[in-house]
Amino acid sequence: MRHHDRHYRQLFGHPDVVRALLQGMLPPEWVALLDLDTLLPLPSDHVSSAQQARQGDLLWTVRRTDSEVLYFMLLLEHQARGDWLMPVRVLSYTGLGYETLVRRKLTPPGNPLPAILPIVLYSGLKPWKHAQDIASLLQPVSASLRPFQPTMQYLLIDEGKWVRSGHLPEDNLAAQLFKLEHNQGIEHTGRLLQTLTQQLASEPNRELYRIVGQWVRHILLPRALPRHIPLPDSEDLKEITAMTTTLHHSRDWTLKYRLEGKQEGRQDGQADLLARLIARKFGALPDTDRKRLASATSTQLEAWSLNILDAERIEDVFRD
Repeated sequence: MRHHDRHYRQLFGHPDVVRALLQGMLPPEWVALLDLDTLLPLPSDHVSSAQQARQGDLLWTVRRTDSEVLYFMLLLEHQARGDWLMPVRVLSYTGLGYETLVRRKLTPPGNPLPAILPIVLYSGLKPWKHAQDIASLLQPVSASLRPFQPTMQYLLIDEGKWVRSGHLPEDNLAAQLFKLEHNQGIEHTGRLLQTLTQQLASEPNRELYRIVGQWVRHILLPRALPRHIPLPDSEDLKEITAMTTTLHHSRDWTLKYRLEGKQEGRQDGQADLLARLIARKFGALPDTDRKRLASATSTQLEAWSLNILDAERIEDVFRD
């Protein structure tokens, strides 16, 4: 599992974050049917018949108010453009989920299988434009064949769309994380981190505080900070928040924007933007690539900025 994915998985694999996600983003009538105090994660490394582990999903169980059990699968999608084959992935993962429940004897043989709700959490900048049901991907067939074709759809939570709508719930942990993912710059990030730090300070769960600090340090800051600003050594959320606040008010920060009209300032700005775009599309930028951007010429930066549009891997960005 990539370093980038691991921090997302830890964050959105924490019960408090998932509980906030369900409370804030599901339809209220659905939330009313769930006892969220019974929320529990299940082992999520599903193994297919080919013995190939799939780690892209998080399987959870929660009691319904009628005492039946609902399982839901949380798929994390970090890519900038989403995945047009997501309905196929969801169909496959759901089948593997049922195999897991039977193999672990969580549902008695012969009994009706429990419901599984597939949820796709998308953090990309561009709006999700892909189909949300498998039927939309299939070629049309005659009415006699239609009953034998798969029919399934997933619930999409598009973080950026929620942020742009202005309808995110207040005092909701997941909503605060969405805003941070789609921040409007270092000043905005600093204010959001202050709110988040205060919110988590009242939480007795220090593990969540630690996980959020790691996510901010290794995922959020490499995207939010300009290239010439060194990343903090600390993973402590309070220390990181203090650093971003000090950074915004510092004299050096103000001076940088006064020099934007000069060629050096324009080139730095171009490198900063490219670094953020690369981090958004492929995850946290390695130190070697950060140094490469720092020493690049204006011509190289322009070429790399065009390469990122169709790059499939981070190496494709830096091709000549």
